[in-house]
Amino acid sequence: MKIRLFGFAVLTAINIYVTYFLWDTLLISTLPVCLILLSIICSGLFLVNVKSKLQRTITYFLAVVIMVIGLYFAIYYRRPLGFLSVFSSATVIVKNFICGPNSKEKLLTKIISTILLLAIALTIVFTGLTFSYTNKSLVNGTGVLWDANHEKQFDEICSGTLTDEEKAKAAYTWVLNNITYDYDCNPFYQHSDLDKTSQTKKGICYDIANLFTAICRSQNIPCYSVDGYRKDDYQYKHTWNRVCIDGAWYNVDITADLTNSIPYGFCKINSYDSSEEEFNITRLY
Repeated sequence: MKIRLFGFAVLTAINIYVTYFLWDTLLISTLPVCLILLSIICSGLFLVNVKSKLQRTITYFLAVVIMVIGLYFAIYYRRPLGFLSVFSSATVIVKNFICGPNSKEKLLTKIISTILLLAIALTIVFTGLTFSYTNKSLVNGTGVLWDANHEKQFDEICSGTLTDEEKAKAAYTWVLNNITYDYDCNPFYQHSDLDKTSQTKKGICYDIANLFTAICRSQNIPCYSVDGYRKDDYQYKHTWNRVCIDGAWYNVDITADLTNSIPYGFCKINSYDSSEEEFNITRLY
């Protein structure tokens, strides 16, 4: 019992800290809410120790699913929050191995366990639906997030513009003139941090592309960040943009334009998911 209480206290403290630290993010995007909710339910599950072989099997299965979701979010979308749900679900698995089934199981324990498992299952389903949401070109999504303070700054950048083309070019010009490439950055694990990018005025291609995406989306202009790697060198990874202006999609590579003598600018493409000549595309977000 002491192990379960200690584990519950630790997980609860971590969840409270992360929720407080990411509160602004949770107000603008659904997926981080789902991941923290999964972690919170796992902390509740840490207190329950059932004898039923079926419930223990379901617990292991759901915990593994949560770990997969967390790792997917952390690695694919490069957001550390995913590791929280990985840690919480892993502790539940370890706890079950250490504590073993309760020899004096009560009906209330079964009921509470069932409720928690159902809550996890429903949250996992909702998380999956959120992942599958494809219309990310205009809203806060899994890879690019901004808040009201950012939007105020973006409105100032696009002040005086009327058309989508004028707004997109104003965003392009501002990023090009105000952000420099961060050659000292260690991109081992990169996650989008608009505050850091806008305050330091530095970033790698991932930061620059996500900043442009956020500005465009805040102005209701469909835009994606695009990840890819060179066809002749798979280790050369790069991120650029695709933006929709008046129904036509354009490639925008601000990072390249920071170093090229002749700017790449806005290059029209046939559709938002067509492949580049030099790059294989791995994802759009």
